[in-house]
Amino acid sequence: MKNLMKILFLIIIAIFVAGCLESEKTPQVSEPINLVKMSGQEMVQRLGTGEIAGFIMWEPYPAIAVTKGYGKNLIFSGNIWTDHPCCVVAYDDDWYKKTNNSDEILKRMALVQLKSVEYINNAKQSDSPDHEQLINYTMQFGGMTDPVAANLSLADVEFVYNTNVAGTATFIQKIQDFGIFDTKKWNMSGYNNAQDYADSLVTNNYVDWAVNNKDENISRIALEEPVNIRYAYLVNDIHELPFYIGWQKGYYRDLGINIVIAEGAPFQNGAFEMQQGFKGNTVDVGSLGIPPVIIHRINSNDFSNNDTKVGVIAGMNNEGSVIVVANNITSLKDLQGQTVGFPGQGTIQHVLFLMEADKEGLKVSY
Repeated sequence: MKNLMKILFLIIIAIFVAGCLESEKTPQVSEPINLVKMSGQEMVQRLGTGEIAGFIMWEPYPAIAVTKGYGKNLIFSGNIWTDHPCCVVAYDDDWYKKTNNSDEILKRMALVQLKSVEYINNAKQSDSPDHEQLINYTMQFGGMTDPVAANLSLADVEFVYNTNVAGTATFIQKIQDFGIFDTKKWNMSGYNNAQDYADSLVTNNYVDWAVNNKDENISRIALEEPVNIRYAYLVNDIHELPFYIGWQKGYYRDLGINIVIAEGAPFQNGAFEMQQGFKGNTVDVGSLGIPPVIIHRINSNDFSNNDTKVGVIAGMNNEGSVIVVANNITSLKDLQGQTVGFPGQGTIQHVLFLMEADKEGLKVSY
């Protein structure tokens, strides 16, 4: 009987050891992070109800979620890529070719961007006499009622007017690396590499003119004949606050530019603005993220007429997006198997999330 017990004991030990060894040979496969497209308002609401574990979005939605206590900031986009370019000012090439004085118009639009950015960067200081006015503009444009959230939404956004060709080339390369470009369309584009594409897309001429003329008397440099510009932007996107400032403070009007909000604007994301606005010839000039410009100038283009060809004349902002998570989440790895909101494929937030997930060795699904 004792011998039988010993044999059974040894068999049990052997089975246990074999199981442990088998577990070591077959590591557990981690679940992907499930990205689901939704609006900023949906992200905040569904994080508050616990339907999603987090989201990545532009300001002010991260600030709203945090001030409401629904979640916390996990990763600022500047920590994913320091000083990364984000929104830009772009023009429609078809409008450009059909408009006799398009260069003169774009020079003055770049000047408005410069003046608006200088105003914001000064007024962001709490002791500025314009600070309260800036907060009011921020609440109006961002669809907010809480000045605390408005102030917080400005903190991680770097407002700029300079273009960033090097950063644009880096984004193009990242988009290629993630396989987002339509290969056939990319081959049709004729660009040799990321730098070649970036040089074709971005010009510094208009910002250079703006810098050289920023102290000139407005009446001297205003357009002789006022023009209407159909302008598009993204809904409640604090990144594009310089446009709203220039519009509300009369900078465009003073230079002879009458802003007409384009059909369909504000758009839910930059992909829609490219596909429905620029491609449909309902937008002359607009602000949107640089990745949607890069992607849809290729993927959505009918190269027989180059209908999504746009050019970038100025920067709008750097950084300013955030991965926000539920309060019990401590790392990106905790989001495996969870649902995370994002504004859509091809947006800057999508590309940044892919960059961070790739760095952490994590997979995503849709």
